[in-house]
Amino acid sequence: MGIREDLIFYGKLIKSYIYPDRCVFCDRVVDHGISVCKKCRKTVPVIKGARCFGCGKPKDKCKCAGRRRFYDGVAAPFMYSGVVQTGVKLWKYGGRHKNTEFFGKAMKRVIDENYKNIDFDFICYVPQTEKEKEKRGYNQSRALAEELSRLTGIPVKGALFKVFETRRQHDLPWYLKSGNVLGVFECIDAQGVKGKNILIADDIKTSGCTLGECAKVLKLSGAEKVYCVVIAVR
Repeated sequence: MGIREDLIFYGKLIKSYIYPDRCVFCDRVVDHGISVCKKCRKTVPVIKGARCFGCGKPKDKCKCAGRRRFYDGVAAPFMYSGVVQTGVKLWKYGGRHKNTEFFGKAMKRVIDENYKNIDFDFICYVPQTEKEKEKRGYNQSRALAEELSRLTGIPVKGALFKVFETRRQHDLPWYLKSGNVLGVFECIDAQGVKGKNILIADDIKTSGCTLGECAKVLKLSGAEKVYCVVIAVR
């Protein structure tokens, strides 16, 4: 190696000692360049095989019962349980923003496998109010959309606006989730949405009410198809 290559190599080595790589799921220190520790790798609830595009779950765990939704499909690499639940919370609330890259790559694999015949015009994200942005410090849905854009080349567009603040969906019983987001979102640019195939990126899907409301607004504004991709489904 030349002098420049030596400096880069040793610079990375020193950095790995000061800022060691950590498992995206449990936060244990791992070898440099590794994203998931051996212990977590054995228990990650990866979604494999046939899946339901209504709820995003594996076919054998689907309980949709033919219920119609406003989006045309939702897919995820993981189930929201065990180490994935821990890892997503660590990413959202524990300051591990660099884990966006790992989750983005996992979501891209799902897009490549399940939406390969769809020509998306743009990726959009679930918006937040200004107060919510200040409280959280960033929009995790937008962070995922931008990472997916970097990986896929599909542009990001802020197509939706959140009119007012709501209670966290996660804190509500299932029968209040739909009403909590009803009428919350508006389309920013109906002309820019009309006739488009849109991909919504978000972190997790539980009831699907938030994604469904976003998809409804986009379709009422003229969108042709609306699909969703998330890190995990519950």
